[in-house]
Amino acid sequence: MDITPNTETGGLVQVVIHSIGTLHPDALDLINRHDGLYYNVGDGRFRNPHADPRMRELTGLDEPVRDHVLKTPGVMPEVEKIAESAKAILFSYANRRRKVVHVTVACKGGRHRSVAIAESVAEYLRTDEIGVEIEHHHVQRPVVQK
Repeated sequence: MDITPNTETGGLVQVVIHSIGTLHPDALDLINRHDGLYYNVGDGRFRNPHADPRMRELTGLDEPVRDHVLKTPGVMPEVEKIAESAKAILFSYANRRRKVVHVTVACKGGRHRSVAIAESVAEYLRTDEIGVEIEHHHVQRPVVQK
């Protein structure tokens, strides 16, 4: 896939981050469609805002949820690992201007952890002037009842 214009910055998109919820029927299709890096942050290692009724209906785009997720022990090293892995692949291409790296960040519902972590990874990459776009595939879907 060729690099496309980044609508946010006017620069080139070099990394596309997809946040998804693995409990949605189209999750597997999204994972297969976006060949690239895959990280499951809904595997029980990190606190789930879904467990708190005050945050359940919010998303990782809302400050209380974002703070809750990013202050969970182990999350920031995971953010750094994801971003550095994307950079390693991006910089390994012989012609950086011809490839886009896709990164999928998944949790169970695709509204809380994956969204907050995807946003944080994007911020990390943008500090290195890497063009990033984010696609939150399930953030607006109803809360998954577990």
